[in-house]
Amino acid sequence: MTNVRHQDQLTAREKAVYMALPQGQENAIKVPVLAKKVGIPERRLYMILSHLADQGYLVGSLRTQKGGVYRIVTSDEYFYTVNMLKNNAKSYQRRVAGLEKHRGRFE
Repeated sequence: MTNVRHQDQLTAREKAVYMALPQGQENAIKVPVLAKKVGIPERRLYMILSHLADQGYLVGSLRTQKGGVYRIVTSDEYFYTVNMLKNNAKSYQRRVAGLEKHRGRFE
């Protein structure tokens, strides 16, 4: 991992979240369960997970019925996460384009 803060540079809460993440999709943990495990509100946990990923930590999530978050350990998990995020970005872009058709009504 290049340009990733060393774990010693994480805040205590960030480190607790990162260390509590199970390794691999098969061990993914649901956010409410992880939030209770580390003792923080779910909304704050989402912010920390997002921040860790933004900093280059290998944080993955499953959007299946099992769902959950985990530390990415395989190339399949890595590409699953990257492709999921790319598809989400495309979906948001389509929504923005649809809404912008009505921009003139609000200016």
